[in-house]
Amino acid sequence: MMEVIGNILWHAILKLESALTTIGGWCALLGLFVLDYFGGHSFVVLLVVAVTLLDAVWGIAVSVKQGKFTLSELARLTIAKLAVYGCALFVFVGLDKITDTTFSASIIGAAIVLVEFWSSCASMLILYPRFLFLRLMKKALTGEIASKLQISEDEVDKILNEEGGEDESTD
Repeated sequence: MMEVIGNILWHAILKLESALTTIGGWCALLGLFVLDYFGGHSFVVLLVVAVTLLDAVWGIAVSVKQGKFTLSELARLTIAKLAVYGCALFVFVGLDKITDTTFSASIIGAAIVLVEFWSSCASMLILYPRFLFLRLMKKALTGEIASKLQISEDEVDKILNEEGGEDESTD
């Protein structure tokens, strides 16, 4: 019986060794490691990825409205954001694994979600300047919008205070 178990383990080691001689094998190993590492924090990780991608979608909509569709630049920025957020979550999930909690990764995840929502709100306000919910935050979002449109804050105020354009909406 021990000989059979030994043969099975030996063949498993040989298969693992042959799998790790390919790029696909290493990618599979990396994927399994990431899934295992973030396993107990999957909701936070998925939420961060989702709001980051939603911000990219709103950014694309703004680019289309401006007539300067910049998908490659937006893709690089989104990939960079996901890399930075992934590193932050990696560190705080590690801390949570040490302390056997989910608290610190949840706090960092919530902060990231709020930052991305803030950025999305600026894009939404560019597209829908008359929505009441967004107008309430207009003053605070002026700097973010100026950065997205690469214009001064005075010009943003002028654009957002113009009459005409979209239909009046109370959200």
